[in-house]
Amino acid sequence: MEGVFLSTQVDILAKQIAGDKCITVGEPFRGGFSLVFSSGTLILSARPDAPSLWWEHSSAGQAPLPSPAWGHHLEGGAVSSVSQNGADRILVIRMTSGLMYGAGEVRLIFEAAGRNANIILVRDDDERILACLRKVLSDRCRYRSIAPGQIYVPPPPSGLPPGEWSTSKELMEALSVDAPQPGALYRLLEGVGPVTARAVLSQATIDGRTPLEVVCDLEKALLEHDFSPWIGPDGPLPIRLGPGEPIEDPMAPPGSVMIQSRGIREERLDEWIGQLKNSQTRVSRRAAHLERALQKLIPEEKLRLWASLLVASNLRTRGRDSIELEDWEGALHTIPLRKSRSPVENASRYFRKASNTAIEEKNLRNLLSRANKELSQVMMELSRAAELPLEDLEILLSESKRTERKKKEERGLPRPVLLRGGWRCFVGRSATDNDRITFTLGRRGDIWFHARGIPGAHVLLKLDGRMENPPLKVMLEAAALAARGSGAQRGVLPVDHTMVQHVRRMRKGKPGQVFYSREKTIFVDLDRLPPRQQDTETEGRTAEVK
Repeated sequence: MEGVFLSTQVDILAKQIAGDKCITVGEPFRGGFSLVFSSGTLILSARPDAPSLWWEHSSAGQAPLPSPAWGHHLEGGAVSSVSQNGADRILVIRMTSGLMYGAGEVRLIFEAAGRNANIILVRDDDERILACLRKVLSDRCRYRSIAPGQIYVPPPPSGLPPGEWSTSKELMEALSVDAPQPGALYRLLEGVGPVTARAVLSQATIDGRTPLEVVCDLEKALLEHDFSPWIGPDGPLPIRLGPGEPIEDPMAPPGSVMIQSRGIREERLDEWIGQLKNSQTRVSRRAAHLERALQKLIPEEKLRLWASLLVASNLRTRGRDSIELEDWEGALHTIPLRKSRSPVENASRYFRKASNTAIEEKNLRNLLSRANKELSQVMMELSRAAELPLEDLEILLSESKRTERKKKEERGLPRPVLLRGGWRCFVGRSATDNDRITFTLGRRGDIWFHARGIPGAHVLLKLDGRMENPPLKVMLEAAALAARGSGAQRGVLPVDHTMVQHVRRMRKGKPGQVFYSREKTIFVDLDRLPPRQQDTETEGRTAEVK
């Protein structure tokens, strides 16, 4: 949903609920928000990548909201105005507070800004945030914080507001080229996105006019509230632009009327089905490989028999790939051998494999069960993919890209060390590893460790989206990994730690050479550390810190 089409919905909504009292509020679905009025229900969807609003004539399925502040201030409050911030994707519903004691007004602000969509309740007197659907803290956004008790700061304008379009010299220069691109419009004009930009250029081609003239028509319609909702090949529009057909009810629920573009939905559906089929092929191959491995698994009794026959034979086997021996019942066995090993060494190998066969079989069966379960899940998603609306397809594709990007970043890095409480820690095993762990894998808020003043491992403690600070014991474990990854062997070693965003590469330095600031220090006694485990060994450190 783009800001210019939101203007159409705001105009209709202002006439529909102005002066009406809110009966109750609720959560119709995850990421959703509903306000029930006497004439129907307003649904606000703040789901990432697919924000939207619509009107329903029923109020069924309203779950209570987590914070009681929503109901305290909104239920019983009357709508005094419905407006929009310029042409941006920000809906503002001003209401009298429903509190029994104390008069005043509150604003329900719906920021329909893609993956940053949010719903915020603000007190009008002091701009204090009373409740919000999603918290956005200062470590995630430098521009503003969204949390109860904070002062509300609106997002910055996305471009020139309507009224300044036709006189903008920058816009005239951008559209004066032979073949202007959609980006020239949606980067400059407030509320205009790729859907509207492509429709404007298409309409200019159809009419034989300049794109600036079509932009002026759109600006005039927005300023005069002269809307004629239109569905184009890419999505909904406030006026007739390019090929398409009229929208009878702009406030209808998504999917019930042609609000979404068939072309975009089919494109997203094909992309999602393609990803599912690739997953199906990949998981099927993995399951087949595991089944073959199970079939090739030699039973424990047979391995022990081979080992016993090799010990009893006392034959020279060095340089041979296999040997044929009879057991005590006269049956002939062809036993594979390692050329470089003696009969006793080969027998020891088979005894060792026999003792691990039960564990190996159990692990293979667990992996096969997991693969079959994953394959069933993919098949189920394939069967219902054709019924998914556009917004669900957008969310699924976005999550898939995010997961793939995360896997790509972690590919080739050392396996994470799992600390107590499920905290993940990455330990560099070389200068290149150190550089990638710190600057590729590290995210704002992750904690970085390094032994002070000596070459050693970069250790990264991942927050993985957790809002709480790591416990002290987890911090001590991560510091111990950094101490073990240094060249020091004995004594008390100072280990510095800081947020990864405070670590910088040295200018013209080698990979892994960094400097850092705002550090704190943990002192690790190397003599009192428990014996080092295999999965936490950090050998061959070449990184340097200055």
